[in-house]
Amino acid sequence: MAIWAITGGIACGKSAVIAAFERRGVTCYSADKDARDVLKDPIVDQAVRDAFPDALDATGQLDRAILGQLIYADSSRRTLLGQIMHPAIRARMKTRIEQNQRYEPERLELYEVPLLFEGGLEVWFDGTICVTCSPDIQRHRLIERHRDRYNTTLTGEEIDQILASQLPVAVKAERADIVIDNSGSTDDLESKVESVMETLISKARP
Repeated sequence: MAIWAITGGIACGKSAVIAAFERRGVTCYSADKDARDVLKDPIVDQAVRDAFPDALDATGQLDRAILGQLIYADSSRRTLLGQIMHPAIRARMKTRIEQNQRYEPERLELYEVPLLFEGGLEVWFDGTICVTCSPDIQRHRLIERHRDRYNTTLTGEEIDQILASQLPVAVKAERADIVIDNSGSTDDLESKVESVMETLISKARP
């Protein structure tokens, strides 16, 4: 089995790329989903509540939008959240990867890991794919995504804070084995994914 990591800049369109691979029968996992699952653990949830009381809503529930604003605005608080959550997230990821690698040697799987290079996790995988797009498109998509999710509009300063919380897209692209530029049309993306798919299948064959 070959398990490749897929990463990229925030709002560069990783979800669209992953959906294109899934339409071709590729199983895809997500570190972001692992993070949401980890937050369902009462111990982790309580630890986050205790560390971020200003991220709780009127009912005492964790407000992910507020939490996101807090950690993007303050790198020390972003580090604190990582210290609470990353060990559990990485344990889930490592367990799944090790279990899956024991079976179906000709099968291909992808794992979406937004902070792949930031966390030094690329060594866990058979290869890495980075999804990129132009800076203007990235900023536009980030604004639209935030508006859709939270019904608020990001300021220019907030956009800069979010982008600064990750490695620049260009740096990730330099470190990746394969780069998919998702600046174009849906048809253009489908064509690129099809080409990458053929490459990955070829590499996965014994």
